[in-house]
This record gives sequence, structure tokens and C-alpha cells, in this order.
Amino acid sequence: MRRVSTNMMNDDMRFWLARKEDAMTSMSNKIARQERLENLRDDPMAAAHAVRYDSFVFRLNRYEKNVQYVQDRARIVEGYMRQTQEIMQRIRELAVAGANGTFTKHDTQAMAEEVDQLLAELVQIANARGPDGDFIFAGDKSRTEPWRTVMGKTPEAGHSVVSQVLYMGGIASPQAEITENAYIDMNIPGDSVFWAERQRVAGSVNASNFRALESSSIFINGQEIAIKPGDTVHAIIAKINDSGAAVKASLDPANTTLVLEGTEARRIQLDENGTVLRDLGILSGSGVPNDYAVTARVSGGSLFDVVMNLRNALYTGNQAEISGRALGAIDSAMDNMNRRLAQIGSVMERLESTALRLNKEIPDVTKLLADEKDLDITQAITEYKMMEYTHEASLRMAGKVLPQTLLEFLR
Repeated sequence: MRRVSTNMMNDDMRFWLARKEDAMTSMSNKIARQERLENLRDDPMAAAHAVRYDSFVFRLNRYEKNVQYVQDRARIVEGYMRQTQEIMQRIRELAVAGANGTFTKHDTQAMAEEVDQLLAELVQIANARGPDGDFIFAGDKSRTEPWRTVMGKTPEAGHSVVSQVLYMGGIASPQAEITENAYIDMNIPGDSVFWAERQRVAGSVNASNFRALESSSIFINGQEIAIKPGDTVHAIIAKINDSGAAVKASLDPANTTLVLEGTEARRIQLDENGTVLRDLGILSGSGVPNDYAVTARVSGGSLFDVVMNLRNALYTGNQAEISGRALGAIDSAMDNMNRRLAQIGSVMERLESTALRLNKEIPDVTKLLADEKDLDITQAITEYKMMEYTHEASLRMAGKVLPQTLLEFLR
């Protein structure tokens, strides 16, 4: 029960005036922020929806930026690959000219010099950097120069030339998330772009009586394959073929040796945690990936190997080599490049479709967010003016009703 006193009217008036001023301050803040949700208790359901919509809009904007970044990167990659195709077309023309037998050895050596210069340009393209400074064709090792050249001497050239081009980049590709739980490769590793033929690696050890002695693992193109004690070569072949790696394993019927052959024009990346591949005569056992045993038979090289082989054949005037293996390998390298260009084109088509969908989805979700949290300015100003009017009326009423001085109270 409230106590009736001389201060009761004054306290009541101050209480209700304070509540009115607090409501006016809250409305003023909402108008300034143009949001109707100042506190969660204003509308708990709308606040919960707004939080989810806001988070989703943020993710959609991030996806849109990822799509744009991958699109720009894909255009750069495509440009370098088309330049490579143009250079390879010129190299093929020189190979055809050197193979028809109408040129002297001096002429073919001049062609070899041009091929050597084009080889240097190809290596330069393969080691190209993007605008962000990362190597484009280095796979997931974007800070590592993907292709390393080794210089050597050729008697016919009379000077130092590139004798080896080794791939030092990664075998995987960094990925970007373009929609919810959907990822896309940002580039193509260089060991698949600049490769010419399907690689084939054959061991040198008769594997008919082979059995694994301990648990270990072998890695093919980054795919781990577990080996258990007692596994025979047939069990290992089955595990490799079922692993999903782009490699077909088989047993050479003549020599009973393990054979690994790629299913596409790409280097086979081999490594192991154990001694299985070493015991089968494929790796040397040094612990370095792709360090083949001396007796292992390896075929199928990179685009650079093909160009170096043509250059050396032109230096020596070996028309049989030029018209046979060299031309065939060049065609294989160009076919692989065309496939990679088609792959880039399909990626760009998907990105274009994703970008169009995001451009429509972002405004739609933003509208849902606005419906939940945005303030109706016209209504808010009207309500504020009404509160302001009633507040002023209350102050005028209080000034007339409440005692102002001690004399007025006594009177």
C-alpha cells in the first residue's frame, strides 16, 4: 500500500516523466540508426531472424568475392596457357620443317637455336606469377618456384643449354568456397598443365613372391594407400586401383614386375612411408619423392622434355627422331594443353553461373533482413512527435498542478 504524502504527486509525476523521456530517447536512437531493434526484447523473434539473415548475407558477400577472385585468376591462367599453345604451334612448325629432309644440318641447327629460345620462354610462362605474387602453376605450393632448370652442355650446340626442367611445385590446388560447402580449385598444378604424355613407371624386381613384412603406406598423387603385413603384389595392385588415384597398377606378364601407369597426361607423384616401393624396384629408398631406382624403367615426360628432345634432334639432324617420336610427343603435349584449356573454360562457365545466382540471392536475403530490422522512418517520426507533444503537455500540467513554492503550499 502506498503512503499518501505531500511528495506523492511530485514523485509520481517525476516517475512518469522519466519513463516518457526514456521512450523518447529510445525512439531517437532508433531513428538515428534507422533500425527498429535497439534491444533484443523489442522483438525477440525478429532479432533471431535478423541475426541469421545478417550472417547469411555476410557469407554470400564473401562467396561473391571468392568467385570474382577465382574468375580473375582463371582468366590469367587461360591467357598464359593460350600463349603456351601458340609457342607449341610454332615449335611444331619447326619440327615439321626439320623432318621433311630438305634442309641441311646447318639449317636444322638454326631451327634448334630458335627452339631453345622458345623453350626458355615456355619455362618463363610456367614460372609466371599472379598479381598477388604467387606462382600460378605451383599448385598448393604457391610460394615455391614450380619449374627449376638445370643447365648442361650439348656438343652440337657449342654452349650451355637447358638439360633438365624439374617440377618442384605442389600436386594439389588451393580451393575457394563459392557457395555453402561447395569448393572449387583455384588453379591447375603445373605438373598436369605442362605435361605431354601419360607417365609409366615399371619396377625392376620380380614380385611374384613379394609379401609386405610390416604395416606401411605408399602415396600416389597425394593419395595414401595403407599396406598391411602379408600383402602380396596382387593385393597392392588392387588397393592402388581402388584408391581413386589417377593411376592404373598392373603386373608385367613378361617380367612379373609392378607397373604404374597414369590415366592422364600428368606426372605420377610417388612417395612412401616404408620400403614397399623400394623393395619392388620402383623408388631408390632415399626418402625423396619420385627418386626412382636406377633400374626402374620410366617413360612419359613433360612438355619441356619433349621440346628438349626436339631441340637435340635438330642439333644432330636426326630426321627419324624428329618425324617419329618428337612430332608425336609434341602433338600429345598440345592435346593435353587443349584439354586443360577446356577444363579452365568449364570452370569459368560454372563461376559465371554461380556469380549470376549470387547476384540475385544477395538482394533477396538483404530484403528479408531489412524487413526484420529496418525502421519505418515515417511512422517512427510520427510516434516521436506524439511522444514529444505529450511530454510537453505533461510538463505544462505539472507546472500548474504541483506546488511551486513553500508559500503556495501553505496557501
